[in-house]
Amino acid sequence: MSTYADPSKAYVWLDGDVYRAPAGAAQPEDPFANVVMTDALTWDAYGGIEAGFEVTPKRDLKTLPVWNRRTAPYKVVKGPQEDRFKLRAVDYSQATVLTALQGGSITQIGATDVYAWEPGDDEEFALICLVRDDDKTAGFYCPRVTLATPPPRMFGGETLDGFEFELLALEPVITLTSWNPVA
Repeated sequence: MSTYADPSKAYVWLDGDVYRAPAGAAQPEDPFANVVMTDALTWDAYGGIEAGFEVTPKRDLKTLPVWNRRTAPYKVVKGPQEDRFKLRAVDYSQATVLTALQGGSITQIGATDVYAWEPGDDEEFALICLVRDDDKTAGFYCPRVTLATPPPRMFGGETLDGFEFELLALEPVITLTSWNPVA
């Protein structure tokens, strides 16, 4: 059995929130505040998200061997890192609908209670994703993200109606924690 394991440094995230704001919005001074962000006029909450979110960094790596067939790569070339966020929004908050529309709009058809959802071409916005344990909080902030693909929507079965968002970070993602793991 390991003598180095420290269960106080392992987390089961019990709660989470995701917020969006116009592209380039500054990171709030205290992104972990229990109110809907410090500037509710700038940051919109997604409301319900199913089972948290996923942050996936990716980098292309090319190994270059030499002619004498060394067993290890002679040189490694790394491409730029690309970060993607995946989440499932299961309510129709303003943040959810604006993201799904990609800069589009909703218009009422005549005087009826029928609304047409018209997707846009593209949209950039700022994003904050937060998760909470009993006493710790962690998260990610990116001043510019965009939808990587149009969001599929899930209907029926034993799951909530919602949009599957995959967002591409257009600027470096900043990790946020309420503790210093190297202190």
